[in-house]
Amino acid sequence: MPTITRLPLLPLRRLRSEPNQLILHYRGGRLVRKGAGIAYWFSPLSAAIAMLPIEDCQSTFVINEHSADFQPVKLQATISYRIVDAEKAAARFNFSLSIDSGNWLEQPLDRLAGVLAQRALPAVRQQIATQALERVLQQGSEPVRAAVAGALAGDAEIAAMGLALVNLVIDQIVPSAELEKALGTPLREAIQARADEAQFQRRAQAVEKERAIKENELATELELERRQQELIVKRGENALLQAQHEAASQRAQVEAAIARQQLQTQAAAEQTRINAQAQAQAQQLLATQAAAAMREQHAIWRDTPAQAATAMALAQLAGKLTSIGHLNITPDLLGQGLTQFLRDQAAP
Repeated sequence: MPTITRLPLLPLRRLRSEPNQLILHYRGGRLVRKGAGIAYWFSPLSAAIAMLPIEDCQSTFVINEHSADFQPVKLQATISYRIVDAEKAAARFNFSLSIDSGNWLEQPLDRLAGVLAQRALPAVRQQIATQALERVLQQGSEPVRAAVAGALAGDAEIAAMGLALVNLVIDQIVPSAELEKALGTPLREAIQARADEAQFQRRAQAVEKERAIKENELATELELERRQQELIVKRGENALLQAQHEAASQRAQVEAAIARQQLQTQAAAEQTRINAQAQAQAQQLLATQAAAAMREQHAIWRDTPAQAATAMALAQLAGKLTSIGHLNITPDLLGQGLTQFLRDQAAP
């Protein structure tokens, strides 16, 4: 808003406006000063001042209507406009400033927004009230925006107010909360159904993957069991082969021991035979030598005279008297010997 200052003890005041603020200064009912961003001194006793924004202004309004099927519809729109003829606008709306504070005496922009909403209402009603709710919602905001913008742009009353439409935006077209929820239910249910289907598919895929994992685990267990069985068979074969090798080794050891025992027995038998033969040969030699000695002795005794033989016998007997513990001499033996000795002495 413009700034109005006063000087002490003087009946003059100073007004300073911004570049986007258009000042209309009236005195005696006539426009005496007009300009944007101006600053000047004036007398408050005869001044009437209006300030109009020359920048783009925006206003948001809400229109409640019913569709052709008697369903409530709320439309929210934002309109951008500009004051192109300040004098016409000031003549239609009160843009007067307070000489003391520099503020508007009323709220002209609010009134102006209400007028624009009223001017837009017939076009909105024509677009919404003649169609079913679903069709209005399906078409969206563009048909309504085009209709309202065309109606406001061609409205002679708006031009008479010194206004020009800059832009129109339909923020939303919505039914009541219950109806909106009801209309969204089929889509939500369809989306939920697709979500459930996707969840079911994920579960089915998870079950399928779990089944594949179980089958893989079972196949792995079967393969492990088969390999375990092969390992057991192989271990049995190895144990049997080892037992056979051990049995063959023990059999070879036994056969070698038996062969060694046989060789030892044969060697012992051969040694015994050789010893026996040697002993027999030695005994035979001794017997032969004894027999030869005996024959020689017999021959000596045979050729030896009786007296000499008896003397030799007695001499041998005397030589063994120390070793003879007991001797029995019968009278017959002694008599026979003496008789023979005497005969030998009597013989020439």
